[in-house]
Amino acid sequence: MADMDALPGAKPVLTRMPALPPSDFLTPEQWEVFYALMDGALPGFTSKSRAPQLGEAHHVALPDAEFDKILDEASKFLPEGQTREDLAEFLAARPASEQALRDDCLRTLDVNPAKNKLGPVMDMLNTRLGSLLLTGYWSPVTAQPAHVRHAIIKSWSTSSFPVLRGLAKTVASLALKAATMTDSKLFALAGYMDAPRDWKSVDGFPYDFLQIQPGSDTHVIETDVVVVGTGPGGGVAAKNLAEAGHRVLVVEKGYYFPPSQFPMDQTSGLHYLYDNGQPYLTEDGNTSVLTGSSWGGGGTINWSVSLRTQDYVRQEWADDKGLPFFATKQFDQCLDRVWDFVGAGTDAIRHNYRNNVLLRGSEKLGWRAHPVAQNTGNTEHYCGRCTLGCGSNEKKGPAASWLPAAAEHGAEFMEGFHVERVTFAEDGTTATGVIGDWTSRGPDGDVSAPEGDRVRRRVQIKAKRVIVSCGTLQSPLLLKRSGIENEHVGKNLHLHPANMVSATFAEPQEGWEGGIITSCNDEFENLDQHGHGVKMETTCMVPFTCLSSVPWTSGLDTKLMLARFSHLASFVTIVRDRDTGTVFPDPRTGLPRLAYEVSPFDRDHALQGIEGMVKICYVQGALEIMPYMPGLAPFRVDAEARAAFEEGMARGEVKDPEFSDPKLKAWLKELWRLGRAQPLGPVASAHQMGTCRMAKAPEEGVVDPKGKVWGREGLFVADASVFPSASGVNPMVTNMAISDMISRGVSEGLRAQGGFDNGVQTCTDLLDSGHTMCWSCSVYCPWRQNPSTHRLPAVHVDRHDVQSTLDVKSFEPKAFSNVRTPQNAISPTYSCIVMSSSAVTYPCPAPEAPLFIVAGGRPAEASTATRARRACSLMATEIGPEATADKPHVLAYFVWVNTLQSRTMHASAVQGS
Repeated sequence: MADMDALPGAKPVLTRMPALPPSDFLTPEQWEVFYALMDGALPGFTSKSRAPQLGEAHHVALPDAEFDKILDEASKFLPEGQTREDLAEFLAARPASEQALRDDCLRTLDVNPAKNKLGPVMDMLNTRLGSLLLTGYWSPVTAQPAHVRHAIIKSWSTSSFPVLRGLAKTVASLALKAATMTDSKLFALAGYMDAPRDWKSVDGFPYDFLQIQPGSDTHVIETDVVVVGTGPGGGVAAKNLAEAGHRVLVVEKGYYFPPSQFPMDQTSGLHYLYDNGQPYLTEDGNTSVLTGSSWGGGGTINWSVSLRTQDYVRQEWADDKGLPFFATKQFDQCLDRVWDFVGAGTDAIRHNYRNNVLLRGSEKLGWRAHPVAQNTGNTEHYCGRCTLGCGSNEKKGPAASWLPAAAEHGAEFMEGFHVERVTFAEDGTTATGVIGDWTSRGPDGDVSAPEGDRVRRRVQIKAKRVIVSCGTLQSPLLLKRSGIENEHVGKNLHLHPANMVSATFAEPQEGWEGGIITSCNDEFENLDQHGHGVKMETTCMVPFTCLSSVPWTSGLDTKLMLARFSHLASFVTIVRDRDTGTVFPDPRTGLPRLAYEVSPFDRDHALQGIEGMVKICYVQGALEIMPYMPGLAPFRVDAEARAAFEEGMARGEVKDPEFSDPKLKAWLKELWRLGRAQPLGPVASAHQMGTCRMAKAPEEGVVDPKGKVWGREGLFVADASVFPSASGVNPMVTNMAISDMISRGVSEGLRAQGGFDNGVQTCTDLLDSGHTMCWSCSVYCPWRQNPSTHRLPAVHVDRHDVQSTLDVKSFEPKAFSNVRTPQNAISPTYSCIVMSSSAVTYPCPAPEAPLFIVAGGRPAEASTATRARRACSLMATEIGPEATADKPHVLAYFVWVNTLQSRTMHASAVQGS
């Protein structure tokens, strides 16, 4: 569908969910107990006078006066159009009785490794003796009224027994996560909508994915380079290698979704755009880890943040890690290239309310803060839902930038392909490709179709080079499945642990509108003087991301916070973690499992960030401030104390509210006490790094300074897993720049092998062969900086009945910089021949210099025009030092054959003088 003006009521195309997974890991009776507990965590609340109408056994009834007071206070935060009665209905609702919530719980539990441990506990709670032991009540949980079940969850949450606290946390967090994903009453009360009001359908890139016919044998594909993964690392590698003329096949286990389906609703978005369809939980249950897994990887669901690798981190990698490249101008060039390609910048930013809170509050406190560049092509991008896909296609993630550029240079693509392992030659060290299973879409192109309606085929891809770009959680697992035994594979896991702080303001927020992160405070980024510290930023305010991890103290407190959603501003503190964890495969499912705990060292940096964020909210007028920390009550700002602080600030007498508000000072002291007395949580991570660490020696890491796996040939890793340590900033730009370096090195290595795909090895062989070759539009010439001008003879082109005699004229080299072919922009790395009318322009090397020419396979080897173009695998062969002014040069000329269905290059090689 073409671009159109926003139409009233226009919405993204609905993405259907697949059938629910089996629920038989719990019996029907166990599910009944489980949902009774969920209902106890988020029960309905109403007044005593109204309880008989709603069902007293299913609601917690409060005295009428108390309930009226609650309604009066909470109604102050309702958006326009919502009434006191709407609020009463929301509080009385029972989310656990809704099928949508139950479906979400089933999907969440289905991928949880600990799901089979729930059954025995549910059985105990369904007996009188078990109930007495675990709840203190003789009657089973399912026979208890709502107020008793609510009291049970509250007592568990503060129990001295870790098992009971863990059970309360599991039940409450599952209920809250599912409610924030599915509760239509919550969305209506806040005014939240899945898509922006001005949403319009725009076109995405017309990808042409490989399709494979059904068959019982292994389908074999040959290429030069296979790139596994389509995130920022894989996208850059694909573009660079395709642009250099190599045959490139990019594979992805997820599927492509066009902008017309973005942003998805939360349920579909989490399922289709994120690995595992849910956050991964660390083994201690305190950190939830989100990572992308659709076409474009993390670049499809990230928040546009573009931050360069900081100098002190680069110097650490160069000096402490023994990787000097990171301190060079060459790495500057890598950063510049990727930065410019995605159009990163700050000029087009329009800050929303909470980003202004961060910037202005930092300024009042005298702290460093700045706008954050966005990868939006230097255009304004006022979108708060990119975590569910970018409907405007303005965000230049891989699916909208790098991968289309790779396609324009002949790269091929395969979605729905799960790579089982890398294959190796008989020597056991040289990578020869990958093997795995491909799953098609359904008959109508729908990815929700049952497995039985889709083609599933074993596929082997033979390649000269394998680039693993599966991300920090999946890349080490693929290496392990492939027999890589380096002890560092999967270790050195950095997560940039993040803690959330939410604040209620008198002004309505609609925080889900506007740029997600357009500001950053880095005042405390170097707390240990070795580059470790914390940054403060805003965060995404799609309900699931900012509400699902609210610490549960009671069902009523939780519901009242949800009811203030439209006046809420949420922020996040991000620690550059010094200490690390491990990712390893689950022995049953093969999915990633994460052993990671925030260390005391990194925890203190997180607490410093939380304290800083609290103070920023305080000075910007927040009414209530709530760090997400179990056991810590929200801080309710005293209006008189804040007024006194502002007067003192105006007089220059005080700059920090901690020293003017004794209640705040005492509360901050409690924050530090609690933060150090228990595991820091809940913690989130959207940045994962380091599990295939780059190192100067195999004893210290997984890949060498060029990204090649130590002890293997032809196998490279190009994603954030190769980071030597945590980047300290959003890893996207660093990831892309490192991949730029690695992929250019891979291309150089392929060229160094020499030779043509058709067996022609020298210029004399080329002339004697009598072939009319399939050529790309580029000739590699390392001496193009010092060309001379030659008059060349006519060229005869005779393939496919195309005949033409063309005059060749000399030219000035500088005229070459603006030349474009119909398909490809000219890379500054290459010289090029372009047929235009009767003239051809070509920068010839100096007579004394050897000439490089580039050739590929024949058009006849390809079944379609697209395959013909992609068959142009560029290889360079040196003519040799005997090429002098009095000896002939061999040059290649091209004619562009343009039909409705095909665009391909055909040419003859001839002698020049």
